Amino acid sequence: MSPKVKIMVSVILALILIAFIPIYDLYIKGKIDSVEVAVVKPGVEIAPTEKITKDKITVERRRKQDLIDEVIYPDDIPSIIGYDAADLMVGNAMISSKMIDYDGLIPDESKGESIRPIVDEMIYAKPGSLRRKDTVDMYIVKGKKVDGESNSSSHQVVSNHDSGNSDPINTEEMAEEEKADLGLSDPILTNVKVVYAKDSSNQEVTNTEGKSTSESDRLHATGTISNLEVILNEEDFQLLMEHVVTNNDRLYITYN
Repeated sequence: MSPKVKIMVSVILALILIAFIPIYDLYIKGKIDSVEVAVVKPGVEIAPTEKITKDKITVERRRKQDLIDEVIYPDDIPSIIGYDAADLMVGNAMISSKMIDYDGLIPDESKGESIRPIVDEMIYAKPGSLRRKDTVDMYIVKGKKVDGESNSSSHQVVSNHDSGNSDPINTEEMAEEEKADLGLSDPILTNVKVVYAKDSSNQEVTNTEGKSTSESDRLHATGTISNLEVILNEEDFQLLMEHVVTNNDRLYITYN
């Protein structure tokens, strides 16, 4: 190859390289260093407890180094549709699974919901295996029965969960004599979400450290449940207060 040809080839290669640099910076590098993620559409806000719908979400590329924890990828978008937002989600912001209220633990102010305390003195009996995120039913034990018991707040419900059976306790499974003795009929409230189950020192009761979250391991607790925090609207809370304060009734609690 003659020197002239070599020079021409070198010049052409240099020109190609110079032209390739901006193409790499603008297109190729961005695709290598970024991924597609779910973001809130520009100009859209999703408020806490507001339902997440497809029309509020889009997909954009973001640099890998800028990704937030537990970011939602395009394939995961169907799994969050229909759930409520746990936090305020603003336009152009990436969406994380931490922002999704999968467990229904965020009170809906539009329904008058708040986190309400159920203290030990209000409770006649509850399962020792009850945990945060469980859904409970509440029955009323009439005040006359409560007055006849010396330790009305210390009873434990022996549910099928406690015995290792995976089936939830319900009114049909209670012994007929127990139902008659306590005066239990239909629950006064159903499907109440437990936000926290706490011991007398206000610490959350969980399965013992090192134990899994399986039903059988609910028997190994970090403490004894004393107080509950649940989500109730004002009407349901006042109904409970009428029973436990005015009528001196107590709550018999089971979980589903």
